[in-house]
Amino acid sequence: MINPRRSLLNPELQRPSALNSKPRDSKRLWLDKNENLDSDLMQVTKSVLSEMSSMSLATYPEAGSVYRKLADWAGVEPNQLLLTPGSDGAIRLVFESFIEHGDKVIHTAPTFAMYSVYSQMFGADVFEIKYKDSKLGPFLDSDFIIDSVINLKPKLLCLANPDSPTGTILEPGVLKKILATCELVGTVLLIDEAYHPFYSWTALPWTKTSQNLIVVRTFAKAWGLAGLRIGYASAHPKTITLLHKMKPMYEVSTFAVDFILKMLDLDYEMLNSVKRIQEGKDYFADSMRSLGFKVLPTSGNFIHVAFGQEKNKVHSVLNGKVYYREFFNDPCLEGYSRFSVAPKDIMLQVSDLIRSSILDK
Repeated sequence: MINPRRSLLNPELQRPSALNSKPRDSKRLWLDKNENLDSDLMQVTKSVLSEMSSMSLATYPEAGSVYRKLADWAGVEPNQLLLTPGSDGAIRLVFESFIEHGDKVIHTAPTFAMYSVYSQMFGADVFEIKYKDSKLGPFLDSDFIIDSVINLKPKLLCLANPDSPTGTILEPGVLKKILATCELVGTVLLIDEAYHPFYSWTALPWTKTSQNLIVVRTFAKAWGLAGLRIGYASAHPKTITLLHKMKPMYEVSTFAVDFILKMLDLDYEMLNSVKRIQEGKDYFADSMRSLGFKVLPTSGNFIHVAFGQEKNKVHSVLNGKVYYREFFNDPCLEGYSRFSVAPKDIMLQVSDLIRSSILDK
């Protein structure tokens, strides 16, 4: 007989097995996981890879240099940072540091799946704030968020900004009010900025003064390094000290530390990639609207398109050629398909396929 923590006995808590995963077909366009597969940026990372030493594989990490360089790049102090295995690792550390069985957690719905998973792992009582459908797309009532924090006094409030899969944002003024409310009732506010700088505004400066705010980021999206599994949390020094108490012996690998040290000197390459992807996004949105399809504005590296009565023809022509999210079960995104966006040459190929399905009547 074994006695795991109570939350692990929850039959609804299920995690997918890597044994069931299947590799994607290299002949298709990969626009399904919001990765940055910009070929120009990949040439940059390939060049960095060629400069890596085998010592990065043979030795334990010394991360001080990357903390100092990352702090300078992000505009915070080194003692406000903690490296993690992606932003997902940072989110888990927040739950580990603050959530005990029965604590209240608020998050939006739909949102990043791991908020719900970690809430179940640590036995939290979850309160979902659901997006509503509107003529302009998914809508989140910010006043309801504030009222919920006041009434429920949760231990943790999770807000992805931009959120995923909706692609929506909360304006800085709204977030400031939410943070002030969290400070008033003692709630930790987790702002997930995984899509920075596709959406360039950041709450990082607020971490210098607020102990209630934790901002998490990843190098998986804009930097094109999803496979490196590195991200970071930023918070007030007193708050980040708590997260450090929960870290493993080594936050991330030596290889990740050395790779990011080199990439931070090439941030202009990342920013150029973001610009190319935004151009591809704008082109694809205009192209879809010209065909009469509804397009939702998003602040991430993805876009939603509703194909309406033409959906069967479109999905048929894309089948076997493009990986993308064909549909959503969430009411606020009903009827939409999601495409991760890429530079214009890639989105042109997708647009031409969709156009051909419409003209081929």
